[in-house]
Amino acid sequence: MSNMPVVWEWDVGGSFCVLTGIQNVADEYQLSKGVQRAQGFPRDAAFQMDPRHAKYVALADSIGNLNRAIVVSRELKEFVEARQPPDVEYLPVSIFNHKKKLASAEYFVINPFRVVDCIDKEKSSYRWNNIDPEKMSSCSRMVLKPETLDERLLMFRPRHVEYHVMVHPELARALEGAGFSGLRFTPIDEFET
Repeated sequence: MSNMPVVWEWDVGGSFCVLTGIQNVADEYQLSKGVQRAQGFPRDAAFQMDPRHAKYVALADSIGNLNRAIVVSRELKEFVEARQPPDVEYLPVSIFNHKKKLASAEYFVINPFRVVDCIDKEKSSYRWNNIDPEKMSSCSRMVLKPETLDERLLMFRPRHVEYHVMVHPELARALEGAGFSGLRFTPIDEFET
């Protein structure tokens, strides 16, 4: 792993559940845009296991979902929180299983809300979104501008593709070394969206 940030992604393995979109949260799209949500976040915020993947029921430490939010176990949240990443908030959520019974009330959305204009548009290969001219609809080669990266930012969102979360490589190595399940980190030079 180089000193460049990596992208937080999910690894469903052979049995980990996948979640639908978050429920009971107004303007839920903000969870993938870099918008602060801690103030007034609903206590009944919850995810449902995706019925399209009914045979997958195990809870990983990091769980994929339709919102592309970073949904994590209490242990993983506390591991990240202990490193005091700036501009990150932790939003409590519950997870319900395929039978609509509570599977866990011990999960959180890690919401990094710093958006950094870090993509080198001249060196990257991408297409703009036809509907939103500020968003990239795809990016087959992402190159970052090193001068825009702050070493103190352990997690952030890149402008134009805010639904992805970039992670400092040292934090990624620590998370991998701690053995948390359901997560993987993709180097920028291998990443496509």
